Parts: sequence; C-alpha cells; structure tokens
Amino acid sequence: MRRVMAFLFDRRAPEDEPWLESHANTILGMVAADATEVQVANYLRSVASNEHGATTLKDDARLAGIALWHIGKAALVRDFAERVLQGDVPVNTPTPDSFSHWIASRLLTDEELAQYEANRDRTPDE
Repeated sequence: MRRVMAFLFDRRAPEDEPWLESHANTILGMVAADATEVQVANYLRSVASNEHGATTLKDDARLAGIALWHIGKAALVRDFAERVLQGDVPVNTPTPDSFSHWIASRLLTDEELAQYEANRDRTPDE
C-alpha cells in the first residue's frame, strides 16, 4: 500500500515513510470497516487537497483507490486465513435458538414472550 501511495503522491524519500505508513493504515482501516473503492479514492483526493494543496488529483486517484482497496482486502483475507489455519479462530457453533425466538426474547415482556411461545407452533388456521 505504501508503494502505491508513494507513487501516487511522489513521496519516495526515507523521511516520507511515517506519512506513508499513517495513510496506509488509515486506508486499511477503511477497508476493514467496509469502505468502498470510491470512498478510498475520495480519501486520496482529500489527502491531495489538504496536504498538497491540489484541488484535483490526477486521474490515477480512482485507479489507485481501486488498487488500494483490493490490496487491503487481500491482506485482510490473508490474515484471517492464516488465523484460521493456526487454529486462532473458533469453530462456529450454531445456536439452538432460532432468530425469531431470540429477537422475541429480547423485545417482548415476559407475558408477551409466554404468549408468543404458546402460539408459535400453531398454524395460522387455528
């Protein structure tokens, strides 16, 4: 991610590494939080505007946003796969409770829940 950012913003000096790392981490966080490629591209444009005084980023912003999104998503998938292979991710065990009963138990009063449970096995014709 840093290499793409370094190319896009022409910041390849060693003293630019902290800047590149900061923005790469921000973009990775955006991808982890389900940001879209367009949102990443808009972030790049805002960086260009705020830090470089550029009102528009060259046409590469959209392509760089797409590239950075895919790089970030691939990294997150890779990291999750490694955790699965190492046994760090517990096996999903289905809950014995249906979603409709689970949500009813959290939204209804005790009396309403009892009535719901008494009536849930009945057919609509009864």
